[in-house]
This record gives sequence, C-alpha cells and structure tokens, in this order.
Amino acid sequence: MEFRHEVISFPKQLPIKFFLHRIGQVNRHWHQSLELIINIKGSVHITVSNQSYELGAGDIILINSNEVHELHAEDATMIALQIKLELLKEVSTDVQKMYYDCNSARSGHPDRFKPLKRIVAQILKYNIHPNEYIDLKNISLVYELIYELGSNFSTDGKDINSYSQENLDRLSRILDYVNSKYSDPISLQNMAKTEYLSVPYLSKYFKRNMGMSFSDYLKDIRLHHAVNDLLNESLTIDKVAAQNGFPNVRSFVVAFTEKYGELPSVWRRKHAGEMLGSIEATKEKSVNYYQDEPLSYYEDITAFIESNLESAPVDLPQRIGSSRTSLIKVPAAGSGQGLRHHFKNFIGVSRAKEVLLADVQQALRIAQAEIGFKYIKMHSLLDDDMMVYNEDAEGKPVYNFQFIERVFDFLLSIRLKPLVQFSFMPKKLASNLEKTVFYNHINTSPPKSIDKWNGLIRALTQHLIQRYGLEEVRSWLFCVWNEPSSSNLLFGFSHDDIFNQLYQNTYTTVKQIDSAIPFGGPAAFSTYNKNEDWLFQFLNFSREQGCTPDFITIHYYDIDLWNYNGQDNQLNLSPVSHSFSEFIDRLKQRLHESRFESLPVYLTEWNSTVSHKDLMSDTCFKSAYIIKNLTENYDRLDAFGYWLLTDLHEENLLPQQLFHGGLGLFTYNNIKKPSYHAFSFLNKLGNERIAGGDGYFITRSSTGFQILLHNYHHYDEVYAKGVSISISYHERYSHFPAKSRKEFNFELAPVSGTYDLVEHLVNQQFGSAFDNENNIGGAMEHSADEIHYLRSISVPKLSKSRVHASGALPIQAILEPFEIRLIEIIERIVP
Repeated sequence: MEFRHEVISFPKQLPIKFFLHRIGQVNRHWHQSLELIINIKGSVHITVSNQSYELGAGDIILINSNEVHELHAEDATMIALQIKLELLKEVSTDVQKMYYDCNSARSGHPDRFKPLKRIVAQILKYNIHPNEYIDLKNISLVYELIYELGSNFSTDGKDINSYSQENLDRLSRILDYVNSKYSDPISLQNMAKTEYLSVPYLSKYFKRNMGMSFSDYLKDIRLHHAVNDLLNESLTIDKVAAQNGFPNVRSFVVAFTEKYGELPSVWRRKHAGEMLGSIEATKEKSVNYYQDEPLSYYEDITAFIESNLESAPVDLPQRIGSSRTSLIKVPAAGSGQGLRHHFKNFIGVSRAKEVLLADVQQALRIAQAEIGFKYIKMHSLLDDDMMVYNEDAEGKPVYNFQFIERVFDFLLSIRLKPLVQFSFMPKKLASNLEKTVFYNHINTSPPKSIDKWNGLIRALTQHLIQRYGLEEVRSWLFCVWNEPSSSNLLFGFSHDDIFNQLYQNTYTTVKQIDSAIPFGGPAAFSTYNKNEDWLFQFLNFSREQGCTPDFITIHYYDIDLWNYNGQDNQLNLSPVSHSFSEFIDRLKQRLHESRFESLPVYLTEWNSTVSHKDLMSDTCFKSAYIIKNLTENYDRLDAFGYWLLTDLHEENLLPQQLFHGGLGLFTYNNIKKPSYHAFSFLNKLGNERIAGGDGYFITRSSTGFQILLHNYHHYDEVYAKGVSISISYHERYSHFPAKSRKEFNFELAPVSGTYDLVEHLVNQQFGSAFDNENNIGGAMEHSADEIHYLRSISVPKLSKSRVHASGALPIQAILEPFEIRLIEIIERIVP
C-alpha cells in the first residue's frame, strides 16, 4: 500500500506537485508528467522500463514521460516532484524529445546530483515556515530546478525504450480492463479477443511491456485487493477469495502464501488492528482508535535538509499580522437570551475503574470545586477488572458490585451523578473471547446468553435502588453500550440487529423494574462530513418496537472520514473551522424531520480528534477551539461532554512524555492545560447573553457583564490530511497559516457608574503548561519540584483596573494568536 501526501501547494501557474511518500508497493503504471524521486529513508526497489535498481537513502532518479515503472519497499520515505510537460514548453520547443538521464543508483558520480538535492531541500526549508511571499520563492526554486535538469541531465533520447501513443493506449486499455474486472473469471483469451489480437502475440506483447506475464499480473492485482479485504473481519477467507476472482480458496491460499510467506489467516491475525475503519456491509465508516499522532515527516525532512544545505537559511522570527474589528455596540440594557450552561452537564472519564485512582479523584475534586459538572460519562462498568460477574461450577451467575459501589459512592460525594452505561462484556458472558480493544483487552462481543445478560442488568439495577434509594436513582441516566455504530473490530457488532436486540432487552429489563428510570441511547459516533443514518435507523427501530429512548446520546469528533479509505494509517481532521456547527445543524434538522426533536440530546463525547497523541491537544489551539465551538453553539444541545477529563487513562499505554498530545483537560499528574482554563472561563459567564459574534460572547449577571473572547486559527490543509512536515515535540504551532493578532473594540451602553475590570487571559506566554515546559527546556522526566513549579505557573494571567462610565463604557482588547480572554466588568456599589 502507498501513502502519498501532497504537502506543498504551488501557485496555479506552476504545473508541479510535491509529494511525500511512505510506500510498501506501487504497481506498474505510467504518466505523462516527469517525476523526480528522492529516497530519503530506507531502501526502495524500483523498476523503470523493465530495468531494476535499488535506491538507498539519498539516491535520486527521474522517471521520464510515459515510462512504465513500479516501486517496492518494506518501509521507505521518498520525496516526489511531478512536473507536467507544459512547464517545460517554456524552455524547449519539442517536448516529445525531452529526456533526462538522471539516476544516481547507476551513476559513479554522486556529486553530480548534489545541486538537485540542494534545491529540493531549499523548497522544503522555505515551506516549513512560509510567509506571504512563499509563492515567489517557490517559483524561483522550481525554475532553478528545471535549469539544473536541462543543463546537466538532458539527453537526445537515443537508445531509449519509448512508447508510441498507440502502444500506450493499448496497454492502458488492457490494464484498465484487468483492474476493473479482476474479480471476474477473466483470462488472456478474453483479453486477446477484446483487443483483436492472437493469444500468443498478446502474451509476448504484455510480458515485453510489463516485464511479467499476464497471469502473474492478474494474480498480483487480485492479491492486492484481497489483502485489504482480509482486514475486514466480517469476511471469511472463502469470501475474500471468491470476491477477488480466485477460482477457489485453495488457489488463493497458495498464491497468498507464495507472495507473503504465510497463510492468509495468520496474516489477518497479525494485522487485525490496522484497519479498524473497515467498511462493512452493515456499518458506516468508522475510525481507528489506535491512531497515533498525525503522520510526521519532521525528523526525516530535517535530516534531509541538514545534509543537503551547507548553509541553511536563517530562521527569522515569524511575522504576526493583525486584524481589527469595527466598533461593536453592545446593548447593556433590555432583555437578553437566557442561558442554561449545558456545557456543564457532562464530563468524561474513560473507564469506571479509573475513578478509583487517586490522581483521577483529585482531578475530579478540582473540576467539581471550580466548575461543577452534573453528570459523568464513563464506560467499562461491567469489565472484568470491576469483578462484577462470575459463574459457579454449575454455570450459575455470581454477582459482586463492591467496586461499582466504591465508584458511585465517591462520585456522589463530589456531587456528580453517573450515566450508568452497561458496558462492556464480562468474559464469562462473552460470545467471542478474541474480540477485544484497547491496552487492557476490553471485551466488546455480544453476550452468549441474553437471559444471563438480562439477569445481570436486573440484579445491578435493583442493587443500586436498594443502596441509593429509588428517588436518587431516578435522577441518574442509564444506557447500554458504547458506539455500537462503529466497526465490528471496535465496539460494534457484525449486524445491527444484534445491538438492537441487546438494547431492547436491556431497556425492557430496566423499565420493568421502574418505568421512571431514564433510559437512553445509543452513543452513536459522528464526525465531520458524515451523516447520522445509523442513529436514525436505530431510532426508527426503537419507535417501531415500543422502546424509544428517553434521551439520545451521541459522540462527535472533528475528524474527516469522508475520504478515509480504511488503509492510510494517518488520521484526517476536519478541513473547515465550522464543522462542529454544521454537525449540530444537520442533527437538529433530521431530528425535526423524523419527529424526535422532543428528545433531549446529550453530546457525551466531543473533541477535535480521537487521537491521544495529537501534539496540538496540549497547546493554546485547544482552548481557543473549545471557546469558539461552545460559544457559537451555546445550549443548542442538552449537553456538551468534552472528552476527556485527564490524560491518566488505560485505553493506551501511557507515554512517558508529560505533554504527549493527550485529550485530557489535565495532564496525568494533574497539571491544568489551556483546555481546562477554557472551561473555567466559561463557568464565569452570566445567565443572560446580550451580544455575540465572530470571536466574542457577552453575557450579563446580577453583578455586571462578562466578555469572553478568542482568537482561533484553523490548521492548514496539510495537517488536516493527517500529515506534518514541521511539527515536533517543541514546535507545535507551525501548521497555522497567516496567524495574526485580533483587536476588539466594544462600547457598552447605557452604562454609568464605577466598575472593576478583571481580565483573565491564556496564551502562549501565560497559562499554557506546555509552553511553560518548553521555556524551561524540559521534555521527558521531571522532578517533583519541576512538576510543582509547572503547576504553580500554569495559571491564567490576571489583571485588574477601575473605570468610570457616564452613559457608555469603551472596552478594547488585542489578542495574540490562539489567546482566550475573559473580561469581567463588575459594578462597584458605592455606599
């Protein structure tokens, strides 16, 4: 499989594309454009016009127009520039005769290729931190590259294995036919008949042009598609063989073993985690929760630049522009819009057992004392580490709810009510012991006995009522399972009716005990640019069966699955800044159209990414992201449960680095991140909204006014595609084009009297724990004193002044990029 990322966008007048590749296998193909390839890491086996070469790190080769070529590598990183022929028409009148002999793998003069690599290194260097004049620099470097190719590598094209257009057209038809019909029982005889050629002639023609027989090529194509299908656990080996054109399973197994050196079943077990986003017959696109940080080429690119630029361009301080709003007049009197602050209705901890960890309890105590959430969402209440379910020698259920009691006792002691999510499956009840996720191998298979499952739910619900009282339990929320709309390799099941049965049984069991207990569902998973069909199919089922949930739970992550193919290992993010609002718009529209708009909608998980290693999650980007999206959609849903409270969780192996890009509001040792301060600012808002717009949200309370500001910037298209050419542990703000300060000018009227202006702000200089760590030079382990110091200095900046107003009060604020600021205007009562 090939992962290719276009990381530099050239001006439209330059018909050139710049890619970074991480390749495994690229089958034979050709194109009219020239392609300059530089291998910067690993080893690549490349075949060009039936001539094979081994490219080591630092080797360079140019593929000429219409040369058939293929590449194979275990793990290699390459730079590729595709240059369209129209660019060369400016320097040569006969484009068809252009040929460049540029291949360091067969040349004994490595110094000859240094100028080319120097130019490419310069292109990379200048585009890592571009300014507004980058197009001019790129144009000059591209023409310098063309000059170098033309001056030192152009030949007259003699003795070159060139292809006529007629020949290429025929070859293209043959390959298109094979690639579109590979699943059918096609043969060389079929192809010869289609092309009006004899079988012997076509056989020799194909081998001469492709360097392999027709049957071998067809087998390779079938295996290429079969490998992807093997990652879909819902398909049997027989089904994979049949739908990829193999006449029987034995022929598939033999061909697969010859190429990959192991049986398909063995290969599948080894690679099961690589395609958790597989598209199954009954599933929507899902996401790989094992995703690491965005695919970073930073180290490879840095090494290439340093080795090919004798004198690297000096890094100048980045220019930061500025923007100014016109005067915003704020009506200080009159009625405003009432606010209910639904962002406080939910907070999330990953697994129920984690609530018993001392550091998690401390984080919850701090959040409750300073913000005060109402409900907590957590999964894994029934996991084996909670010791809830066992069976005796005769197979009779044995229940033990002591750990659940300790979890709930603590939560209630800090005024948090649980969302009682019945998940996941105790092993003694699991129908498939191999279906597990996360570091602790949580079992996500359906129950092997629905009667025993119902018995567990009944016993636990009755126990909770007995211990905490019916009135208290009625104030909680109940549901079953987590993200059943996801892949069968995650939380979902192979068929939707399996979850529907599980939901209906659980709903009925709880309602038979007490019909007033709120029971909801189904924690459906949603993302940018993705419809909610699964959710509404479930809701229609529940209405038809008389088990409509009392409320809806849903998750939203700002990731892009629209173009996700389930193969590429990086995680795509939303390319637009308003996708969160669009998600709420389409959800509310469909709820209205389906007549479910009366149901409360609790967003119990949301974030910009699902990755626990997105380095921007520790930065001021995330605090601005939170303020922007919550103020633009304030109270539009009944809950906004930000995921996650703390980086201390057991979904993945905990990284050693303190700021590893975790989703938490706290680090794993309870240092507050900028994202936590965002919720602290929101918690200081008044109960009436009197104004709002681009970057500002103004409220009124009994003591005065509150102005909440943000200067959000959205990441660039490259980072949205899950790729980074410039992010490192210490540099995390490089993928934001045109960062600028933002000036706000307000006039509140009518306002008279004396007021205290209290300003709280968080930016890269104040209140950002990551940036503070960066400033003191730390990255890995920290002493207790260093942790204490970081915790003490990572607080918002606070300033206070006194102003007098006679009819109107002017307020001015200039925000740095990613800054959030709360201005409290507190009326002083003069005796």
